[in-house]
Amino acid sequence: MNTRDKILNSAQSLIQTRSFEGFSFQDIADEVGIRKASLYHHFPSKDDVALAVLERAIDWVRAQMAKTEGQEPSKRLDAYFDTFRIIHGKGERMCPGGSFGAVFGAVSPRVQAALHRFARVHLDLLEGIIRDGADRGQFQIRDQRPRDVAMQIVAGIQGALLMGRLTGDSHFIDTVAAEFRAYLGYTPTTKTSGQRRKQSKISAS
Repeated sequence: MNTRDKILNSAQSLIQTRSFEGFSFQDIADEVGIRKASLYHHFPSKDDVALAVLERAIDWVRAQMAKTEGQEPSKRLDAYFDTFRIIHGKGERMCPGGSFGAVFGAVSPRVQAALHRFARVHLDLLEGIIRDGADRGQFQIRDQRPRDVAMQIVAGIQGALLMGRLTGDSHFIDTVAAEFRAYLGYTPTTKTSGQRRKQSKISAS
């Protein structure tokens, strides 16, 4: 792993656990094991770090979802929920984009624009899945627009990440996912990672 990637890994972890305002370049330098001055060779400012982290997070989500291309909409939606289980871990991490929510007004216009794009990517991706599911008769969205349902899912997931972080309970995402499945009127044909974890706990007890 090169130094740039190490810097971004450190910055993303700090953003997800401390928020963008909760760390400095010195914190990254100490964690990576380089001089603070060396950071400026890769990233002239903290804003540049934020932009790179957000772009990388977008690429990661797209890559995760690309693995589900051609699958049933229900499976694609379950895979989307699973990406956030990975992000959340055991309840210790926020979404890289969602973690900026509390400090949105304090960040630069460049970072705000990147956050708007981050949100649009998620909404566009989800809207496509919901529209496909509704067109196939797999999802029941009643008189709602696919975009509106996508907004509800994004809001529900971000709320689950926040509450999971506040309580240390990672199962908020499982609960939110189950509620949206019930609303859309489908049952997963295979067990999700959340269901597999729950079954493993039952088997071990």
